[in-house]
Amino acid sequence: MEVYESERDQIDALKKWWKENGKAVIIGAILGFGSLIGWQQWQANQKAARESASLEYDVMLAELQNGNLQAVKDRGSRILAQYPDTPYAALSAMGLAKAYLAEGDRASARSYLQQVIDRNEQPQLQTVARLRLARLLLAEGEASQALTLVNGIEAGGFDLVLNELKGDIHVALGNREQAREAYQRALDAMEAGLDPSILQMKLDEVGGPEAES
Repeated sequence: MEVYESERDQIDALKKWWKENGKAVIIGAILGFGSLIGWQQWQANQKAARESASLEYDVMLAELQNGNLQAVKDRGSRILAQYPDTPYAALSAMGLAKAYLAEGDRASARSYLQQVIDRNEQPQLQTVARLRLARLLLAEGEASQALTLVNGIEAGGFDLVLNELKGDIHVALGNREQAREAYQRALDAMEAGLDPSILQMKLDEVGGPEAES
């Protein structure tokens, strides 16, 4: 940078610089302001989308509770189409899976559960989807596939249901020892106040607390 000998030289240099660069500065300022406005507008749009999706999802839940399955399917599909980038998309896919399963359409139920798993945005919801899909697979005689699915789950608060499901899968596969271990882990994870009788019965059927010699 030049060293100026007088204040006048500095002023003249500033005028020259402004003449050469002033337009770019103004344009940059305008663009920067425009970007700020655009960002704020985007945030406002996202907030509005989340609020609209939330209202739609609340209605969908009420319809699901009332057994209005066609209404659930219509509204759920609309949420997925109009608000795919909100958390309510995955929640709606879960509701759609439940509705289709209630109608006996297991293929569609599996498809929606797989959507939740593939989105990989909400870990806990993804775990629930994996558990439900694994149960579906087990019910359809696809125990090996179900086991692969549950083996990829980190318990994270789902120890009871996860290990009970693993036990059921191992029973279907004829793995009595693995089933016994899984049922025992499930019993160990059971909180006070819960009824252990069904789990205990399953455990007894595969050999009880200790493997038979």
